[in-house]
Amino acid sequence: MSRYELKGRHALITGASSGIGKELSRCFAKEGAHCVLAAHPSEMSALAALAAELEKSHGIKTWFFGVDLAVEYGPIKLYDEVKAHVPVIDVLVNNAGMMVYGDFHQVDITRQLTLVHLNIRALMLLMHMFLKDMSDRCDGRILNVSSVSAFQPTVHHAVYGASKAFVQSLSEAVHEEVRRSGVMVCTLNPSYTNTPLIKGGDFPERLWWYAVSGLSDPAVIAQKGIRALKKGKSLYIPGLKNWIIHILLQRISSRKLINYISYYALKRRL
Repeated sequence: MSRYELKGRHALITGASSGIGKELSRCFAKEGAHCVLAAHPSEMSALAALAAELEKSHGIKTWFFGVDLAVEYGPIKLYDEVKAHVPVIDVLVNNAGMMVYGDFHQVDITRQLTLVHLNIRALMLLMHMFLKDMSDRCDGRILNVSSVSAFQPTVHHAVYGASKAFVQSLSEAVHEEVRRSGVMVCTLNPSYTNTPLIKGGDFPERLWWYAVSGLSDPAVIAQKGIRALKKGKSLYIPGLKNWIIHILLQRISSRKLINYISYYALKRRL
């Protein structure tokens, strides 16, 4: 497919109030795309501030919506509210997500189910609804913010890694289903990134793995992700080192060895 231009398009970004979602919103606005911003209702003030910033800096239009995507009717509510104000969404960015750290049997199951509802169910519903619209128009892009965690088990935050594996498999399968229709489904797969997702709560300040991977800058990840989306990359892992570790080494190493490394590398570093 030819390069996908974003100027004048309408992009819906979930989880837009902070982290990668906030930086992606800035990148879309810089490209001249009108931004539809969504986040949890508790983040409305942050969304309003971001919307004002984008309009002032780039002269684009913005809309913002506070919806809890983890509750049963959250995704449908967001879809209906967005469609009432912006009939055509050209780009859907599924970025909203959460992390729960700790051994599976010791972490409260309600929190882990909330993670499943947000990271998997909400993404799947939004993707399903907006993809129908895009398919009817034979035009559109879906960018699912996944993770390198999609490619191997993530010990000590097992449900998070499993949710990203689901997102990856779904995205790649649906991409093949629609790739001749003028629509593309793409994934952005960063390593650990310095965002609120891994700040506070039960996630440790340091993992042993940081000594290898470090922490990525969300602004850099967003810039690279937008370039990959425009080029039509169906899967994009920022950084050659991350590609080698999470794709190449996975292919030549045993599952037992990968799981062993994961157990120690993802432990809390004292």
